[in-house]
Amino acid sequence: MEQVINIPIAEPSRPISAEALEGDLIQVGHALFGIIWINAERMGGAPCFAGTRVPIQTLFDHMRSGESLDDFLDGFEGVTREQGHAVIEMFAACNDLQTG
Repeated sequence: MEQVINIPIAEPSRPISAEALEGDLIQVGHALFGIIWINAERMGGAPCFAGTRVPIQTLFDHMRSGESLDDFLDGFEGVTREQGHAVIEMFAACNDLQTG
């Protein structure tokens, strides 16, 4: 039986221009659009929060060191609370699939 991950909806803090999306793997209509973007020309292709140059990994690194989402958001302007929650929820759902 195939399990499905529900991806929360989130938007970047500012609209993303068509020019900024050039070459991005996550385009309008993709389930992850507004949450993350991935472009080989941006941050070496690391998945980042959409509309920023903040790698998703940075959130996990901060949380692993004991910081809260609020602490992370205070240090990374441009990342929205909705984006942070969406990434955390997707990570938790993927972990549940692996352990369940």
